[in-house]
Amino acid sequence: MGLGVLLSYLLVCYLFFYCKCMEGYKKLSKEEDLELEEQLKCWNKPTVKSITTKYGDIYDCVDFYKQPAFDHPLLKNHNFHPEPTSTPRRVSPKKKSRIPKLDYIPVRIGLEGGGCPLGTVPIRRTVKDELITAKFHSEMHASKVNPLDVPGFPGVHYCFANSQATIDYDGVGGTLSVWNLPAQAPQYTVVRIKLRNADESMEVGWTVNPGLYGDTRTHLYIYTNASQSHCYNAQCGYVHLNPNIPVDGALEPVSTYNGPKYSITLSIYQNAATKDWFLKVFKNGTHINLGFWPHKIFTNLGNTATHTEWGGEVFSPPKIPSPPASSGHLLLSHEADTARDAYSGNSHIVVNNTIMDPPDGVLEIADETDYAVFDEGDVGGDIHYLIFYGGLGGAT
Repeated sequence: MGLGVLLSYLLVCYLFFYCKCMEGYKKLSKEEDLELEEQLKCWNKPTVKSITTKYGDIYDCVDFYKQPAFDHPLLKNHNFHPEPTSTPRRVSPKKKSRIPKLDYIPVRIGLEGGGCPLGTVPIRRTVKDELITAKFHSEMHASKVNPLDVPGFPGVHYCFANSQATIDYDGVGGTLSVWNLPAQAPQYTVVRIKLRNADESMEVGWTVNPGLYGDTRTHLYIYTNASQSHCYNAQCGYVHLNPNIPVDGALEPVSTYNGPKYSITLSIYQNAATKDWFLKVFKNGTHINLGFWPHKIFTNLGNTATHTEWGGEVFSPPKIPSPPASSGHLLLSHEADTARDAYSGNSHIVVNNTIMDPPDGVLEIADETDYAVFDEGDVGGDIHYLIFYGGLGGAT
């Protein structure tokens, strides 16, 4: 049997078992079904306006105080602070660049037609099956282990840079090149920045996740792992602020090999006064607040973060070749190039409200030869600290 035929056979077998698993996951007890109906009521709130994207996704403009976040038991009486009281500043002098100027174009984000009215936020309309699927993928992402396989055989592979300094981190950020890579449910591929303290974390970036979104487009996403709750996007405590940019919207255009490079600049930082974690995106020359994670939904991250990350992650069931990461091309240290490879530019941390490069460099972590990460350090110019990551995929 040829390799191509064998791989196709394995994929068909796996997808059969995945579908069976999802069928089982959807066979809920009466109590679970009632709980899900209540969650669905919390999620699909009365709407002021609805916006249908060109891809058919429907976003409901929901009153700010009626968004799903405020159904979180710890946020029932939240003392809301709409804007951070302080914004981190970079104080280090700009170095002369030792690489050609990075010629990237900000990716388009946001809803067409002006988005939602002031006082409302865009929430993607969800049906019961989508809520079940989102819960399934959230638990799979939290466990980092394929739930269909025997314990001890993870289906996740990494290529990321991890901060090394043993300090308290108040934030993380970077300019991430945006790509679109092939993946088939329940596979996913992501590029993200991440903050972590013990078993709690928050991350933001782009992903191709057909099982979660029902398509193969590149989407903005966040993931929250807080105490006993974990979820994608706005389902477990993240409070959205921006009326025009949903936290799970499609991103376009995307980068192409040796072609135009599109990117998104994202950052998470802690407001010193409230300890809440704010999410920002750069658009039209301005850093815009998208939303925030209230500190009270966390235990460890309620105070500070102890680790920061920049890079990629993929998932595939064991025995099924994993999808490509980042740009989807072979990454070689002596040939890494922003014209071809995925990167995080202006990679930075925040300490004491000050934006800075990682003080002791970063640790390069790639768990398979199919993936790689390279720390270029501070290359100067507008790009500052540059990290490459990616790979062809194919790990099993």
